[in-house]
Amino acid sequence: PRGAPWLPVLLCAAAVFLGGEVLPYSVCSRHGLAIASRTLCLTRLLMLAAFPLCYPLSRLLDWALRQELSAFSTRERLLETLRAAGPHGDLVREELAMVQGALELRTKVVEDVLTPLADCFMLRADAVLDFATVSEILRSGYTRIPVYEGDRRDNIVDLLFVKDLAFVDPDDCTPLQTVTRFYRRPLHCVFNDTRLDTLLEEFKKGKSHLAIVQRVNNEGEGDPFYEVMGIVTLEDVIEEIIKSEILDETDLYTDNRKKERVPHRGRKPQDFSIFRLSDSEMKVKISPQLLLATHRFMATEVEPFKSPYLSEKILLRLLKHPNVIQELKYDRKNKKALEHYLYQRNRPVDYFVLILQGKVEVEVGKEGLRFENGAFTYYGVPAIMAVISSDNDVRKVSSLAGSSFLLNRSPSRCSGLNRSESPNREHDYGGSTTQLYSSSNNIYTPDYSVHILCDVQFVKITRQQYQNALVASRMDSSPQSPDMEAFNDRDSTKASTARGTPQTPKEDTTTLLNERNSIMCDRADGLRSPSESVFLRMEGIPFIQEELADNEENSKRQSESQAG
Repeated sequence: PRGAPWLPVLLCAAAVFLGGEVLPYSVCSRHGLAIASRTLCLTRLLMLAAFPLCYPLSRLLDWALRQELSAFSTRERLLETLRAAGPHGDLVREELAMVQGALELRTKVVEDVLTPLADCFMLRADAVLDFATVSEILRSGYTRIPVYEGDRRDNIVDLLFVKDLAFVDPDDCTPLQTVTRFYRRPLHCVFNDTRLDTLLEEFKKGKSHLAIVQRVNNEGEGDPFYEVMGIVTLEDVIEEIIKSEILDETDLYTDNRKKERVPHRGRKPQDFSIFRLSDSEMKVKISPQLLLATHRFMATEVEPFKSPYLSEKILLRLLKHPNVIQELKYDRKNKKALEHYLYQRNRPVDYFVLILQGKVEVEVGKEGLRFENGAFTYYGVPAIMAVISSDNDVRKVSSLAGSSFLLNRSPSRCSGLNRSESPNREHDYGGSTTQLYSSSNNIYTPDYSVHILCDVQFVKITRQQYQNALVASRMDSSPQSPDMEAFNDRDSTKASTARGTPQTPKEDTTTLLNERNSIMCDRADGLRSPSESVFLRMEGIPFIQEELADNEENSKRQSESQAG
């Protein structure tokens, strides 16, 4: 009707809204893919028909608006959608945090996640990889350790991987620079404003999983320079992605910035003391070449250690003995400290010193004449030569008295030995062991002083150690060796005695010698020769005579009972 022009407009709008918007959306929202696959030909036909009008219009809108409205702030909208749907969606809290962390990765920079330089575990370039340093590295739990030079921690020059220590023996005290210069691990540096997604791509390329973070410091009037702020690792980037802290067995803090400590998990602190050297091993390690050179020098150039007095085998064992090879550190702040003196004038000493590495200064006499000496110079020979002098006196007295090798023996027990051979036997064994030990009362007082000028490595042999080695050398050169034959001879002797078989004097003496050797083997706690027992456990020697005397009495009682 003419009076109601709005009615056709209302009907047309309702038909378009319901038939063209609501009904298609309602149907296609549930079965959109099925309907689209069946109407694909119709859709392409409509697109082709509308192309002459739609394409110029779309180009005009792109030129005018510069950006497609539907793609604007898609990342932010997605994040807000996830946060809004979080409590009601199917995603758990950990999954939602991972999705949010991945979407926010490109919005964060390295400075947000780095570990400050003050909190980093680092090593000095001049450090020595001894037992204490390696234990500290293992306790820290880090696999990549920055190495700095000098006193400034921001002067990072190398990178140490823990796996680089696989072939390093802590007993060798290898310098850290020797290891780092061999592997030459590259240093990866990034700026503080680098995005985390860019850093992740660099880590994925395999360059390194640790980067040094630096920034351009243009504060002040000087020229700009690079300032090291800290380090960042692949673990830091992954923690930002998953929105959680990754803790291992050695972590002390859950967050380096907040200093929140890890709750107690009941783990025991690591103790590496069981890997320390025992008291029977060398405490100061030297190279095999230096050990060989020291051995040859002492055996050929130093009188008390030449072959007439000391065998080469015992000398080598002496050099490997604990506390024989020592090191002395030089303190430049206290150059005249008493610890720097190896010898002091008019101070009695009882040891010999051979310099292996380093320099010393010698001050001689009242005039105070001074000169420097270096490697393979030795001092204090008279302190141990007194042992040899007193031993020679004992030999002369013993040979004049006609004493035999066996001490306190009756003639019947020694009748198997030729009297003319007794001095030779005595010479081989060095006479009375008791007299040999009494020579330690001699005192040697040097008329010179020796103090170090730098770090020194030296051989120090006391008079008691030399006495032990001297006796061990003479016993080692004896024709009677404590092997299994000694035990067999002793067993066979006991068996023959039990059967009532008489023994000749020569067999009796041989049995006595075998008993002596077996006693020394028992006292050596499984060592290979009696010389080792003397060398390592000299306190057992005075008891040998008592045990031999007890064995004599037992043998006499057995012979008397058999005769009766």
